[in-house]
Amino acid sequence: MIAADLYLDKIDFLAYLPQTDCQECGAVSCADFAKQLKRKIQTPSACTFLTESQIQAFLLAQHGDRILPQVPALDLPRPAFTGMVEINRPNESSLILISGNSEFTQEVLSTIMGYTLSSYWLFFVDCRGDTIDMAMIYESLKAEQIMIALEELPAHQRREIILPGFASPLKQPLERQVEWQVKVGPLCIAELPLFLGEDWQVPPDINLG
Repeated sequence: MIAADLYLDKIDFLAYLPQTDCQECGAVSCADFAKQLKRKIQTPSACTFLTESQIQAFLLAQHGDRILPQVPALDLPRPAFTGMVEINRPNESSLILISGNSEFTQEVLSTIMGYTLSSYWLFFVDCRGDTIDMAMIYESLKAEQIMIALEELPAHQRREIILPGFASPLKQPLERQVEWQVKVGPLCIAELPLFLGEDWQVPPDINLG
């Protein structure tokens, strides 16, 4: 099987480090430490500035190649479930995550969601079964479709939407239609725990080290 690119090489480890260049971790700089993390020759716990939750998020990103399922690289779309999924009993203050209805996208996203206790509203928007990167090329994912999907959402106080990284061109069109804050997430799903920060709580019984 030829595996699909999950964009693990696109994870930006440096963006989530303290940028102090203190060298307490043994690296000459935070940039050097980020390279060591990416090559798996250093552990995030070596950084004394990181909280335990941040360390776990770094480990998820660092070991994404063994945590995330391998899915085949296919040209044909694989349509799956379309609609809203409640992750860990969300409420009116829970974040809203947007994704597509590709079977393989859902498989990878569901895997990473197994590593959080946090609550989310997760919307699988109909993009004809294309993965998000292909959906943007084929224009099968549009702001209007996301707006229709959000009509399912109950009364909400936290007006914050997280788009997949490849869907960044939809940020401005969405912002013109809703009075919500629209953020663009990472390209790689394994980076999502780092990106969400305090909004991502790792179960205490999971050992990723």
